Amino acid sequence: MRTIKNEWITASDGVRICADVYLPEGDGPFPALYAVAPYQKDLLYLPAVPMFRFIETGPLDYWTGHGYAVVVGDQRGTGRSEGQFELFGPAEQRDFYDTIEWIASRPWSTGKVSMIGESAYAVNQWLAAAQRPPHLTCALVYSGFTDLYHDAVYHGGVYSMGFLNFWSTDLIRAGATIGGGTTPRPGGITADLIGMTLDRPVFDDWWERRAVKVEDIDVPVLNIAWWYSVGLHLRGQLDGYERLKGADKRLVVLAGTDSQERYYQPDFLDTHIRPWYDHWLKGVDKGVMDGPAVRIQVASSGRLLREESEWPPQRAVPITLYLDPEPARAVLSLNDGSLATTPPTRPAGTATVYDYPNPEWTVGTTVITDGIPQPTRGILTFTTAPLEHDTEVTGKITLVLYAESDQTDTDFHVKISEQKAVPRLKGALMRRVAEHVPPPPPPRSPAAG
Repeated sequence: MRTIKNEWITASDGVRICADVYLPEGDGPFPALYAVAPYQKDLLYLPAVPMFRFIETGPLDYWTGHGYAVVVGDQRGTGRSEGQFELFGPAEQRDFYDTIEWIASRPWSTGKVSMIGESAYAVNQWLAAAQRPPHLTCALVYSGFTDLYHDAVYHGGVYSMGFLNFWSTDLIRAGATIGGGTTPRPGGITADLIGMTLDRPVFDDWWERRAVKVEDIDVPVLNIAWWYSVGLHLRGQLDGYERLKGADKRLVVLAGTDSQERYYQPDFLDTHIRPWYDHWLKGVDKGVMDGPAVRIQVASSGRLLREESEWPPQRAVPITLYLDPEPARAVLSLNDGSLATTPPTRPAGTATVYDYPNPEWTVGTTVITDGIPQPTRGILTFTTAPLEHDTEVTGKITLVLYAESDQTDTDFHVKISEQKAVPRLKGALMRRVAEHVPPPPPPRSPAAG
């Protein structure tokens, strides 16, 4: 491929955005794929491995080898681009519009443009599509959320300090130390991302301007999501698919934890990615609009994809489970409660009560005994009876929780997990549990229920 380094694109407000252009051999013109993120385009020589999780464009030579031009840009205020990075703010969103139209005007371009990239690259694609640039022909969103507040920073209403610290420090700032970029810009960006988000704990106009207006998107969209990304991208991807108004939309949900690795494998790109671009950007019918609109890969089912006519699946049978204080004899925890299919029969007014903080908590809520972490011992658990047959859980999961706290601030973290083939606790083991778990305190002003 031919490479044109450091092309300068003047945005609507005069700020200059820097991008690299990768072209196939030959005269062209070519359909174009655009990738943009705050991850330093000059670092794309690094391998796509978990240590460098921000390497997420996919293999550029694969795309030029199949007749596509690729443009990789530094987001405003990062890398070599001028301006101020403001966490996917309105100016950055307008930059995406301006760059797409710049790409369409180049002599090597056919005027048909789409976008590529995972995670932040995919979030930017959602935001770009909502701007409706005339030459954006289709979108393929690969693992990208739609709502910065609810899906990433205050996920479920709880401040996601672990993610934001990792993302802003380990990826953006640390990456800038080896990526060069515009100077002076210590740490790669000048914005205090943690400060600006801590100062805005409630969803307001600032967050609203960074949420994708999915209903405004008017191009065909293929959503490719991963079940494992429930803590960041999955909710927004599924919600985004439901909110898309156009008929030309498709959804694929995959199992596994290798979204970065798979995005760089030619066989995966041949199967899931390139047919969509070929169909809309080259006019090559690959059958991408044939059959049902939704395909899902059930965990532990191998690589097979099952077709569904809609999302969420209307044929799914909703099940209600209740938090029951009756011991399940399943796990060492504060209460070893049951997850029952019928409402609990305990007297009205009683509650599952615990103290905050638990004096045994060591790392978060984990209790460490003799140097061995006991992740459930210091928390509440509710466990079903052993499943008598294989059970698939697919669709939305909602918890309705009634709680009372005497603390000024209380966060409830809820996790649903599978307990694999562990014998129920009996006899001597139950006596050991009783020795380690203190009896419930006498009734008092509830801390939490």
